[in-house]
Amino acid sequence: MKKIIATLVIMAFFLCGCKTNTELPPESSSEKIVSVSATEISEESSSSEESSSSAESSSEIISSAESSSTESTSSTESTPDFTNPWGLTSLGIVWQYPFGESLSYDFASAEVIKGLEKRYGMTGEDLGFEGEWCALILSQLITEAGYDIYYQYNPCDLTIELVDDGFAHFYCLRQENYDSLIQWGLQDTDRVISTTHEEFVPKRGDFICYLWTEEAEEYNWSHIGMVAEDYDGTVLRTIEGNIGKGRDPLYHAVEARERPYDSTVVGFIRLDERT
Repeated sequence: MKKIIATLVIMAFFLCGCKTNTELPPESSSEKIVSVSATEISEESSSSEESSSSAESSSEIISSAESSSTESTSSTESTPDFTNPWGLTSLGIVWQYPFGESLSYDFASAEVIKGLEKRYGMTGEDLGFEGEWCALILSQLITEAGYDIYYQYNPCDLTIELVDDGFAHFYCLRQENYDSLIQWGLQDTDRVISTTHEEFVPKRGDFICYLWTEEAEEYNWSHIGMVAEDYDGTVLRTIEGNIGKGRDPLYHAVEARERPYDSTVVGFIRLDERT
């Protein structure tokens, strides 16, 4: 009997030990592996989704950028050079100059405008000019018309020359331009008339002065041409020298332009009849 009991006790001991050694902890290592794998998969999935979302977003940005670039290129290609702060380009809009029509030449600067018409389409190279020549060609033609002046290379000096010599009046639309006339030597201030766009009606034969950049704080003059038709309340039609695409005045020409009568116009020179 004792042997039987002893045998049962030994068997029970071995059975308990075997159960203790083989029992897994509450979170088994296999569960850990499954849990980690699931987490990694979840993270990879999330990362993949984020990557996909990021790629889609990047694709949209690139597509948008390419579209914007295309639009920008298209806009650049369709926009002439010399864009100014007011949205007007110095190239203006070309109009068909009325050659052959019955044009009036009954004004003081008639010979000057005739001279421009004879040189229509000719470039700075054709005319032998170097550098900016919008005021130079007018100086030359004014002299040929019998006004004793020195050749000038910019609108401000040409205005001073004509006004101080008693050959013209200047109708000034901007105080800054009046100030620069004084700064650069104007003496006969009685011949400078302050006016407005509403008050002054440009006439065929007037010289028209422009400001196309606000960077010229001291000088405030950019270009000069001639009014080719009496102002009709819509656009100014002009004939001008040193106009054209690109930045080399050697290849600019005498051409006709339409421009708005706006804040880019700083004033008009009106020649007096020679006495």
